[in-house]
Amino acid sequence: MPLSVLDSASPQSQTHWHGFTLLEALVAMALLGILVGLAAPTLSGLQARQQLQGQGEAFLNSLVLARSEALRRQQRVSLCAQGLEAQCDTLGRWHQGWLVFADANHNGLRDSGEVLIEARPAVPLAMQVVVSNTVKTYFSYNAEGRSASANGAFMAGTWRFCRAGSNQGWQVVVNALGRPRIEAYEVQLCS
Repeated sequence: MPLSVLDSASPQSQTHWHGFTLLEALVAMALLGILVGLAAPTLSGLQARQQLQGQGEAFLNSLVLARSEALRRQQRVSLCAQGLEAQCDTLGRWHQGWLVFADANHNGLRDSGEVLIEARPAVPLAMQVVVSNTVKTYFSYNAEGRSASANGAFMAGTWRFCRAGSNQGWQVVVNALGRPRIEAYEVQLCS
């Protein structure tokens, strides 16, 4: 008599269950926990680096926005460190966030009646923004899209985004023509 495919359903076949014992499952979970514990510091460092880069890119985007708005509106547009009630912080604490506004009176400060184009929130607490002295309190673009101070001289500067304990940061550099760029840099001291 030929063998049939249905022979496995005969009462003589036995079902074997395959699985894990409780001890095997606990050992696997312990190994998984160790591996996750080893990977967590690496992932948090990656997240911190991404956060720094994200803040630098947000600032770069604000500079590009200010330049394009100056050209579009045919008037001076400025950025400043954000103070209280959407006003400029005269001490230049850029870590509190920043404002982009139409600077009708060319003073680098947002006065009542001047159009607020963008307001960016404060950077995360562990992060610092270190700024060159030439752009300590504000940065402006004139109607031709060139960087210009209140007295008409060119402006150039650097904003460095860093975190204490990290050896890499991101900086936004604006040249004398007003063209911004972003680049990684090696942090010597973040304060």
